[in-house]
Formats: sequence, C-alpha cells, structure tokens
Amino acid sequence: EVTNLSIVEIKEKNTKMGLAADEILADITVLIPALLKSLPFKFFATSSIDALIHAIESMVSPRANPYTELFSKSAIELIVKGYLKLIENGADYRNEIIEDFLIGSNFAGISFDNAGVGAVHALSYPVGGAYHVPHGEVNYQFFTEVFRTYDRINPNGKIKEVKDILSNILKLDEKTDVFSSLDEVLSHLLSKKKLREYGMKEEECESFTDSVIEKQQRLLGNNYVTFSRDDILNIFKVLY
Repeated sequence: EVTNLSIVEIKEKNTKMGLAADEILADITVLIPALLKSLPFKFFATSSIDALIHAIESMVSPRANPYTELFSKSAIELIVKGYLKLIENGADYRNEIIEDFLIGSNFAGISFDNAGVGAVHALSYPVGGAYHVPHGEVNYQFFTEVFRTYDRINPNGKIKEVKDILSNILKLDEKTDVFSSLDEVLSHLLSKKKLREYGMKEEECESFTDSVIEKQQRLLGNNYVTFSRDDILNIFKVLY
C-alpha cells in the first residue's frame, strides 16, 4: 500500500517480474486492522513472512540509509516478537496483536520502497511463476539460504547487525546459528519444502539461474554482496 511496485506473472516466460513506477504510489493510505481478522491463517503466514523478508532484505541493501533502517528494524521487531507471542499463545492470538503485524508490514513497505529487496525475491520469481507458488511461501523457501550465502561471503558488514537484532529478539547466545533459529520460529507458521516438492525439475536449477541473471537485475542490484552465477546456482541446488 506504500510502494511504487506491482508484480505481474508472465505465463509464457514462466516467471514473475516487477513494474516500478511512481504513478502506482497511493496519495492516501488507510490501515484497518479489523479487515485482517478474518484472513485465513495460511494467508496471514505467507504475507507476514513476506513483510519480514522485505524488512530484512532492505536492511542489508546497499541503497539503505539511516531512515530506511529505522523502519526496517521496527518492522523486524514487531513481526518476529509477534511470532513468538503466537508460538506461546496459539495461532488465534494473532487477532489480539494484528495491529502489530499491519504496522510492521507497513514499516517494511516504506523501507523496501526506498532501499529495495534483493536475491530472495529475485530467485523466487522463476519458481513462483512456473509452479504458481504463493509469493510469500516461495520467498520463505529461499530466505535463510540466501542470507547464509551472504554471511559466508561477507560476515562483517550490515548482515552482522541483522544477526544481532534477531539474536536479541530470540534471546540467542553467540554460538547459536541465527538463521536456523529463525527457520525454527517460521516453521510454526509455514512448512519449508524442497523445491522439487512443487514440481521443479533438477535441470531447472540451471535454467532458473540463467532466468534470474537475465530478468532480475533490478533486484540483484540490491544484493548485500554481488552473487556470481555459481552462487545463485548453488542456492537452487541446495534447496532443490
């Protein structure tokens, strides 16, 4: 509701692509928490996880600035703390704190509209387009593996701050793997699957990698670190 982006599925190309145009921006936005209370749990899960990914991807984007980071950090805290409350109190408790998720999603939208999202979204589009996987669900399949790859390539940049934020919220010690712990939290909302469970074929690891490089440079330009073709291919193979 606060971005200049619209996503379209291009069936003949078996992918999804984004249209970025300032004309899409709303003049006025009204957030109404009550409208979310009848949302089925799976749609709540996929859309809120997508919002969390917006916040974390924009946090590490090279286009981030102190203002977008304020929105990113607030969104991460609202959404992840909300998930912990759901784990403690049950899925229906989301309606008691739905405003937190709505505001968190809005904050994440402000952040990523200015700083952009990167490889998680870029790699998910061919799978989502070819096999009609809901957007938030397919993003979740790529989320932590992309960030593990970022962390392996450069653990000392902005990703360290993201790990610190998540560690504080999840109350982790220094030896605990942040992304595995986050996966465990998210698994209470949505199951993580192998890409082949959606129908993806092994040879598509290669073709989807080439599709990402050819069609998703708008997103890859927002990566925390530059990905080589081998980096992208390896993520597909690990998740396949």
